[in-house]
Amino acid sequence: MASRTLFFLAICVVVGIISKVFGQVNSLVGVAIVVIALMMLQRDLSVSPLWNTGTLILFTCMLGVGSYLALIDPFLGVFVNIAVVFTTVFLTVHDLNSPLHFPFILGYAFMLSVPVTAEELPMRILALVVGSIATVVLNVLLNRNSMKRTSHNAVVSMCKAIEEGTEKVLAGEEVSSGNLERLCSDLNSKVYDRLRDRVFASHRDSHIVDLMASLMNLGRTVFERERDPEVLSGIRSLMTDLRRHEDDETSLEDVLASIEGFLSANKGADFGIISSVRAIGSELKAISSETPGTASPAGAPAAPKLSTLFKENFRRDSVRFTFAVRMSFMFTLWVFVWQYWELENAKWLLYTTAAIVQPYVEGTWMKSGMRVAGTLVGTAIFGVIVLACGGDPGILALVLMVVSYIYTLVDPKRYDLMMGFITLTALLAASAADPAGDIVVERILYILGGVLAATLANMTILPYRLRDESVELGRRYLKVSSRQMDGLRELAETGKCQTDDTYLVMTAGAIASKMQVNDGREPDRPFGKFISSQNALTAECSLLSNSLSEAGEACRAKVGAVLGSRKDGGVPDMEGLDESEKEIVVRTANVVSMYRENRMMLADAAVDLPD
Repeated sequence: MASRTLFFLAICVVVGIISKVFGQVNSLVGVAIVVIALMMLQRDLSVSPLWNTGTLILFTCMLGVGSYLALIDPFLGVFVNIAVVFTTVFLTVHDLNSPLHFPFILGYAFMLSVPVTAEELPMRILALVVGSIATVVLNVLLNRNSMKRTSHNAVVSMCKAIEEGTEKVLAGEEVSSGNLERLCSDLNSKVYDRLRDRVFASHRDSHIVDLMASLMNLGRTVFERERDPEVLSGIRSLMTDLRRHEDDETSLEDVLASIEGFLSANKGADFGIISSVRAIGSELKAISSETPGTASPAGAPAAPKLSTLFKENFRRDSVRFTFAVRMSFMFTLWVFVWQYWELENAKWLLYTTAAIVQPYVEGTWMKSGMRVAGTLVGTAIFGVIVLACGGDPGILALVLMVVSYIYTLVDPKRYDLMMGFITLTALLAASAADPAGDIVVERILYILGGVLAATLANMTILPYRLRDESVELGRRYLKVSSRQMDGLRELAETGKCQTDDTYLVMTAGAIASKMQVNDGREPDRPFGKFISSQNALTAECSLLSNSLSEAGEACRAKVGAVLGSRKDGGVPDMEGLDESEKEIVVRTANVVSMYRENRMMLADAAVDLPD
């Protein structure tokens, strides 16, 4: 809370400086910067600060120049607004839980509401540049070591989950590995967000991902197969030691000694447990020897070009494309109505559009009800504030700062509560910049009209369904598994692999996180089993990659044969292999079988077959 308070106070200082230095006409630029900065708090911009600063400057300057050109002529504005809004939404829509497009579209609406002359435009652009730099600088200061804290919390939570699950297994209870999958997927997704040019921020990130995958596989094996009390007690003790090490209560040497002791005392344990525990020790050593700032691994694929991004998503079945079309159409329509017929209060439709048009059809009516409730509450509070202060812009600006601070601390997750804050913030910001004697009731009517229009737009303008995206994400997840298996085959046949498995694991984690969000919004959760099975397949492929590096030539040849005939499956003759190598071949055959089953599982979920 203290860090958020300091961040908010620093942003307020920046807003004050922008208003003082760049003039009252740019006061809403400061407000837009506040909204952008607060929404981007959940993004770690410290990984590539120069890149992020440049990108943010380009975005905000595009909005500044676009808002100037759009107001020259209503018909010119149609083309400018479509281009600016479409580009902004298309490039910023990434995560359903993080509506990063909102602050930029709202800021664009603010700048349209308070136009500047050609002589004033350079000062506005300069204000946007200063605000963008301040946003990144403050974000970097706040997010220092955030990944280290995140990975620490993830490992501790995973160890606790395995400890508690092991105790339940010892008590004869059934335990699900769903919580382990969620923890692992969440960390993978957060690490994936740190990718810049699709390479790791550091080697440590990749080792953390591998450590979490090893822990997840260990927990899954314990929960599903292992029932030996001595082995289970040893696992529980080992997780306690690892958790204490993460909390700096014991040394790495003590944990490694515990690992060696467990391996010596439990040679007959399930091979999945043995290989996972070995991998945990290996990753702990690698993490401890990692030097901060080490160069990124070279095996990750190059970043996709902007043209590739457009090519892959410029389709009717892309959520980026359909949402960008919907938002740009509605936004441009209301700007034209406002300009052409000179309906001053029609600009309130812009704020409503920015807040209420959404990417998906699912839950439209339910969410519309929550939106209306939140909008009514926010509007009612706004009306009371305006009547109490008489519309004084100074008081409105002060109240806006207080409301924004409360929003930062509360960080509401309930949709109606969030909409109440968003509505109140937008109304206060616009009224502070344009306090002319409007009738509050008229503004409220425009807002409610905007809610109705946006709801209809969600259902009629290129409607997009969560299931459509989930099917596409499922295909991508299977492609990741296929690439992992290709990498395993290459490793088995040549002894080396050009594919970076950790990068694929992180990509899988990001896909799984999005699928879980989508699936959680559907009552029957049609993709839940597929996601869980794919998570297990991803972790098993990653562990097999580590095991193969220690296998003999004969074992690798049989693994390559199994992977080469993945459509046929089956376990080949294993004569001449020791027990550990036989286990590797069997696990490889199981991987191929899981891959085929998951393909069928996705097909069943996609076509919604009856029971």
